[in-house]
Amino acid sequence: MTDCREKGMGAFRTDVARTYDAKPERVFDAWTNQASVKAWLASGEKAIVDARVDGLFYIAMPWKERLFAHYGRYLRLEKPRLIEFTWVSEGTEGKESIVTIELVARGAATELRLSHIGLPTEESAASHKGGWSEFLDGLVERLNEQPAMRAVS
Repeated sequence: MTDCREKGMGAFRTDVARTYDAKPERVFDAWTNQASVKAWLASGEKAIVDARVDGLFYIAMPWKERLFAHYGRYLRLEKPRLIEFTWVSEGTEGKESIVTIELVARGAATELRLSHIGLPTEESAASHKGGWSEFLDGLVERLNEQPAMRAVS
């Protein structure tokens, strides 16, 4: 576990969980495939994804008639069970935080557990919980409309 104080990050966190009617590999791909990330996390706006350890990502997320930049670096990728990356945005006050996504097979379904640590304030943690909850709900639609996703070069 990362000690947020040692890394200069905030002391707050948020956790969100969902279960999807899809195999862990498909859920993992939804988070690491550039076309998929563009569709469901960036709502069709710009997304650049280099899903490899130390690879970078950039996601432009629309909200209230404005685009908010989110970017970070992949720390761990263990297909199909774990994705971990840094997360920097206006909502983190420009400071690095860490998102960990654990995927657990439950028969033909997948349980997703998202933890976001290092957030700067309690308000930021609550706001991120709301945001992640909305995006994870939207992932259901993405998984239903895309039976197989192709890799983007």
